[in-house]
Amino acid sequence: MKRILTIILLFIGTIAFGQSVQIDTFRLEKSERFKDIQSDKMNFPIISSGNKKVDSLINTDLKNRFTDNEYPTDNLDSTLTRWAGDQIVFLGFQVTYNQNGILSINVSAEGCGAYCTSWTDYFNYSTQTGKWLDINSIVDTTGLFREMVFKDKKEQYNEASLELKDVLNDSDWGLTQDEYDSAIEYYNECDNTFNLNQFALYPNSIEIIEECRLPHVMKPLTPIIELKYRFSEIGEYLKIKI
Repeated sequence: MKRILTIILLFIGTIAFGQSVQIDTFRLEKSERFKDIQSDKMNFPIISSGNKKVDSLINTDLKNRFTDNEYPTDNLDSTLTRWAGDQIVFLGFQVTYNQNGILSINVSAEGCGAYCTSWTDYFNYSTQTGKWLDINSIVDTTGLFREMVFKDKKEQYNEASLELKDVLNDSDWGLTQDEYDSAIEYYNECDNTFNLNQFALYPNSIEIIEECRLPHVMKPLTPIIELKYRFSEIGEYLKIKI
């Protein structure tokens, strides 16, 4: 079936310098292969700031980052149609911050092959210049803030490991020693390779994203690591006006 896409206008705030921008929705039609299980939501964001150069920079970068640069020279229509193919059953987004010249948005997807896997990617842009913003543009990560985040992360992984030990000792769970050992190896690897690359901004806080991805058969053992900090608590480390 020929794919059809429509643009649905979602108004978010007022278009003004230093304030919020408008977000449009690029909608893909369901695929024939997954029409029985595919979500009605097959939506991808399009940024409309009123400045064509800024819009082009953000939308092109967002499209390429999310699709791992598979079709860098294709337009959004062609890229998403080819990328989604007959594998994606859900595509959606959430705007978490859209003011003061900064846009923080995340895009989630679920793809199905031998089994289905879902994920979320996080994006942050200056709506004044169209440039991608890394965390060092938002907060000073060279000193005490970094130490605080890493300390919190370590404590939560230690707590998750202790909870997993309790699961091993609980016969009702049926967790084997080999499964426990494998899960702990993943915990340690995630803990040791943690970085501050992914983050999301909210009206009153910043969240550092830490996702420890375990194999599909071990998904129930995935540790939940939450690293969210209120601006009022970390004001001395912020580099921008929030």
